[in-house]
Amino acid sequence: MQKTITIILILLFNLNSFAQIELKEFEPTNSFSADLSKKTENEIKRQTELLEKEKLTDKETTELDTLVRKYGEVVESVWDIIDGGCSWYCGGGNYKVFASSELDSTKTISYSAKSANDLSYKTAWVEGKSNSGIGEYIEYYFENKSPRINSVIISNGYQKSYSAWKNNNRVKKLKLYINGTEFGILNLIDSKTDQEFKLGTFGHNSDGSDLILRFEILEVYKGDKYNDTAITEIYFDGIDVH
Repeated sequence: MQKTITIILILLFNLNSFAQIELKEFEPTNSFSADLSKKTENEIKRQTELLEKEKLTDKETTELDTLVRKYGEVVESVWDIIDGGCSWYCGGGNYKVFASSELDSTKTISYSAKSANDLSYKTAWVEGKSNSGIGEYIEYYFENKSPRINSVIISNGYQKSYSAWKNNNRVKKLKLYINGTEFGILNLIDSKTDQEFKLGTFGHNSDGSDLILRFEILEVYKGDKYNDTAITEIYFDGIDVH
């Protein structure tokens, strides 16, 4: 009897110790901000216009050379998160995105999960709960044959304008699950930037199953006006492409 009680106590102790194991926390390894100013938008539009002209004047040629040196020839829109040149997305990328909730869209604006999967700074996923969205999540699904991921980049908040970013909640902590298993906590800084996390290499599961990455909201930075939490984009970089 005493031996049985001892075994039970040992098991309970081990279970309690396991439950108290804290997830590893990660800080951004890099952050950068996009220039979404009207001036830049107009200059990129002008560059596109000049590139499409069959014949340029000497003045236009000089103007185009200046713009190409500044922005590169493959840029197409100020709102593009990834330029038109080749990237990891040429061979990689998820085939599905899903969110636990979504703010109701308007006639002109969508806050759906797809808005955090369109590689655009103009749109954002906004959770649809009446509170700040703690516990809500967004998931990205990748085929097992898809090129592997070694970098997760998060455009935090509603980045289309500074007022939209300030007025809505931004994410402070995200819990990352990989194929349903807790992996770690991503700590985001409260800045209107894209924040890159180097977390290892994911994909090509040995059992042939798809890779599923879930990002769950744990904590937020409060917005000045709305109690809605926004993520402009979660995008990826990796290997097996170039």
